[in-house]
Amino acid sequence: MNDIVSPGQTVFARWSDGYYYPATVDEVLGDHIKASFLDGDTGLVAKEHVVELQEAFETMHFQGNWQYEGFFFKGVLSSQLPMIMNYNDGDVEQIELGQLRGTMPKPKPNKETAEPPISAKEYMGQLKSLYKAGLLTKEEYKRRKNLL
Repeated sequence: MNDIVSPGQTVFARWSDGYYYPATVDEVLGDHIKASFLDGDTGLVAKEHVVELQEAFETMHFQGNWQYEGFFFKGVLSSQLPMIMNYNDGDVEQIELGQLRGTMPKPKPNKETAEPPISAKEYMGQLKSLYKAGLLTKEEYKRRKNLL
């Protein structure tokens, strides 16, 4: 996120449910902003959880509030003006900014620092150790063993 946000700017800000919703910056307060969300809620949001509008359109995964009925479904914005949401189930609708919520994509692991996956034999060894140490119940041990 760009460190420069200013009052009146439209952004996507993270709400307590973990989703990012469109909001207007009311005030910049050090490392936080006071935001007015388009649904009428207000809140204090850490700047690290604020994404400028253009960056949001370039990086976020979106869900649309289908026909303003309160049900959000995954889709892809095919255009920004007007905003057209192509839902994963094949439905298409023209939507407004207030109908969107977004998530940030999960960072891809760095291949150089990521730990290699363990083998099934190593996994079973770890399970047995946890079971013997009393950290897994017999049922949980069997359940995890059956996942292989």
